[in-house]
Amino acid sequence: MKTTLNEYLGRLGLGSPMSDYMIDKERLPHGNTLRQQKKMEKEANAASLDYWERRATAIDEYRAKVTSGEITEKSALEVRIERANGHPDNPSVQAARRRLEKKGVNWKAMSGKDYRAKNN
Repeated sequence: MKTTLNEYLGRLGLGSPMSDYMIDKERLPHGNTLRQQKKMEKEANAASLDYWERRATAIDEYRAKVTSGEITEKSALEVRIERANGHPDNPSVQAARRRLEKKGVNWKAMSGKDYRAKNN
């Protein structure tokens, strides 16, 4: 299976470098008491540490799978071709298309095919 580290982490729900634990806990219409604030900070710290431990474990698993040959990393060209096949209004898609066209790669014909072929 070919995948990147970001795709692997995304499948496990660990794609973001930061934990989303506090996103829904920031809406407090009347504020917090000092005790509530300290409790929330303690819980957020514990959740953040747990998230980082799970993410580090997943990164180590990915690297072990790459080393053993179970997973193959995608090349930079493969990643660019996937990006170029995105929505045409997205600026990063437009940039990927320009970059591939400059290198002479036919990104339209390359979705899921041999990435080394060139358009001449």
